[in-house]
Amino acid sequence: MVIVVFCKSWVTYKIGDSFYRMPIALSFILIGFFIWVAENIATYLGAWQYPNQTDAWSLVHLGKVSSWLLLVIVSFLIVATLKQVKDERVG
Repeated sequence: MVIVVFCKSWVTYKIGDSFYRMPIALSFILIGFFIWVAENIATYLGAWQYPNQTDAWSLVHLGKVSSWLLLVIVSFLIVATLKQVKDERVG
């Protein structure tokens, strides 16, 4: 559903002097995936444990990627809305 809702939206970013763009849905998925990777590293190093990791370390369930994806989308929408409100007050 995320892909359908955001299919026509793009994010633009700059590396050095070059500008690039990618579908915003892809950026949400990539950010969610890399947060999941970081979560696995953190649990492996013992920052915290989930109940299924008490006896031996195991990968965090891949289903958590969707949780991180939702967090990224909600955070993005909150920041975009607050930026719009700020611009309306200044303008």
